Amino acid sequence: MLVKDGSGKAASLRTLLEQAGVRVVAEVEANLHLADVLAAARPDVVLIDSDAPSRDMLEQVCVMGAQSERPVVMFTDDGSRDTIRAALSAGVAAYVVGDVESSRIQPLLEVAIERHQIDVSRRAELADAQRQLADRKVVEKAKGLLMEMKGLDEATAYKQLRERAMKQQKKLSEVAQEIISLAEWLKS
Repeated sequence: MLVKDGSGKAASLRTLLEQAGVRVVAEVEANLHLADVLAAARPDVVLIDSDAPSRDMLEQVCVMGAQSERPVVMFTDDGSRDTIRAALSAGVAAYVVGDVESSRIQPLLEVAIERHQIDVSRRAELADAQRQLADRKVVEKAKGLLMEMKGLDEATAYKQLRERAMKQQKKLSEVAQEIISLAEWLKS
């Protein structure tokens, strides 16, 4: 999908894409409904032709990224460090400044796709690590509450949490959260 933002060089970019064997499934003007257009077109990659990416365009990139997980490649003449940083922070996988030859298009797209997949994988790993840490904190808190309320040692409190989780066929963190909630209710 090719998004035209500003006067740009969308016509020449489209020609370059065709010469490189890239099929453009949709060509649209930048607007506030890009995520909807993206959902309908379902492209493999979003290509943005922009004179200078505006704050609104970068916000659209964020919205598109959150809703569709498609790599974004931006073609522009704006090579300022701040703009590049803002575009990459918004989720642009490749930021191409200036003219590009058709022979470079396919490798650029491949790099953008790979970089995007690495970013998606890292975000998933980070989310998983954050979830595991949060689960551990909940288990530790529940263990402490059991130790305090029932006078248990740490190993016994953990064993009781595990046994209850297995008996109820729930995750250890779910049982721990139930204990924390019950303790908070009893204190109030």
